Amino acid sequence: MPVSESPHASTFSEVLEDLGHGDDPKLSLHEVVDRFGERGFGALILALALVALIPWPPGGKALFAIAIILFAVQLTMLRHEVWLPGWAGRASVSRSFYRGASSKILGLVGQFEKLSKPRLLFLTGHVADILIGVVCVVMALMMGTSAPLIDALPDLALMLFGLGLMARDGIVLIGAWAMAVASILTYALAWESLVVLFHGIQHALHLG
Repeated sequence: MPVSESPHASTFSEVLEDLGHGDDPKLSLHEVVDRFGERGFGALILALALVALIPWPPGGKALFAIAIILFAVQLTMLRHEVWLPGWAGRASVSRSFYRGASSKILGLVGQFEKLSKPRLLFLTGHVADILIGVVCVVMALMMGTSAPLIDALPDLALMLFGLGLMARDGIVLIGAWAMAVASILTYALAWESLVVLFHGIQHALHLG
């Protein structure tokens, strides 16, 4: 599927809303890619990160994390076509659940669309795409394996990277990099706290 950054009649938020309506009660990843693929990898990463921001049962975000990793890797390779394996494309969620949950974030997406525009273009381009693709893989891994609340930070970073890529907005990308750093620091601190807690429990049991 060729990737293009050409303008479309429908805005990103309008397409995001349209995904909640269809004959099939299930919204498949293939349909998401089909609707957003021609808008570029940034649009796909943004769309999946937005959907992942919705509260899901344990392990539910792993599906979106895997898809984001697939697209981010292709971004680092500077591919011009979106590729999605068949098994991943068949993954789906309830369209009615998506419709109800996504309504809470559509307004926010619309505001970001109005504010974002091409600027600080030296922060975009091929080298930037490669670096962003690498950090998006890291963010997706963190999002898929973090505890609730903590996973929101890498998810927000992915959203900003996706929006920055889609709009070629350097200011948004600066925010994305800052959020990525905050995510890594928070993730590291959380793991360090768990290790300290584990050793504390071991020590207490040993003393007992």
